[in-house]
Amino acid sequence: MDQETLELPFLSNLGLMLTFKCTTACPHCVVEAGPHRKEEIPLERALDWIDQARQYRNGHILGLALTGGEPFCILNKLTHVVEYASERGFFISVVTNAFWARTKEQAFSILSRLPDIKMVSISTDVYHLKTIPFQNVVNLVQACRALGRTFNLAVCTDDLENPEYLKIVESIRSLGEGDRLRPAITFPVGRAQNLVANFHYPLSPEAPVAACTMASSPIAFPDGKVLACIGPIVSLPENHPLYLGNAQKEPLASILERAEVNPILHLIRVWGPYKLVSLLKERGLGDDLPREYISTCTCDICYKLFSHPSLLAALNGMMQEEEFQELAAYARIFYLKETGMAERLHLDDESKKQTTPRQVEAPVQS
Repeated sequence: MDQETLELPFLSNLGLMLTFKCTTACPHCVVEAGPHRKEEIPLERALDWIDQARQYRNGHILGLALTGGEPFCILNKLTHVVEYASERGFFISVVTNAFWARTKEQAFSILSRLPDIKMVSISTDVYHLKTIPFQNVVNLVQACRALGRTFNLAVCTDDLENPEYLKIVESIRSLGEGDRLRPAITFPVGRAQNLVANFHYPLSPEAPVAACTMASSPIAFPDGKVLACIGPIVSLPENHPLYLGNAQKEPLASILERAEVNPILHLIRVWGPYKLVSLLKERGLGDDLPREYISTCTCDICYKLFSHPSLLAALNGMMQEEEFQELAAYARIFYLKETGMAERLHLDDESKKQTTPRQVEAPVQS
């Protein structure tokens, strides 16, 4: 993680999962999206959450990330949401599988009708390519170039040395877009549980050491659930530290204010979830910890810790400890330049000065 990424403001971006509907039911899909899914955010609710996001701390949230499912499955609603959010000053990004970019002309036509989408994340991999040709990706890339849109290409794989994955990488590089490649690790939850026997993860007895940049941008789901990130934790019960609340049951601001003082969330942002492993070892829970981790996937740590009853109970208990909260608050001040947690916990300047390097180790760069 570079210094610029490390200093991105917390809660500067909010995700909205507009729909679980998708044109295809990819076998690796964590959220199990597909043509049969009906859940989507009602338009009125989406607009209300956008208004709440705009009002939060007088415009602290700058970006709105629209995802699914496949947002372009509900093009009319997507258009309305994009226009409404743009009028309120949000920088808008969208995730898509490019199913709709069947020709260069169609890709250009549809994208040009949505001028307020400034960034497009295009999903393609061996799973998507079973139903969506790579030419669709090429068409959308060319449309993004022509219209001056920022874009990247997200490619899932369980093995970074897999020949099929490397073939896709080479295709992306042949487009001159190798620097826009964003690899992601296919994780065995959701529909991907059925593929476990075919995965070839590099495993290690040690938790991978890397800070997490995904946990800075919470995401709201159609049922109101708000999580600190979109990843394997979406399949877990709502009793883990990265479940932030439900926007149908309380104001979005209340949920985000709690997130500001969530120590586990912020330790993950500073040091990565491996820090939780070391803290649990210190508390005598080493025997309950996983025997191995996916060495290329920090998400694996959160999932394994939060799905284990005794480890989860210990972490939820640590959330309430004053010393633990202060550690996270100091780490945010020193390494993320964020004072919000310390202010909310009413830590005075004198107590901040007493924090030593031993108490707050340097974050890991990745």
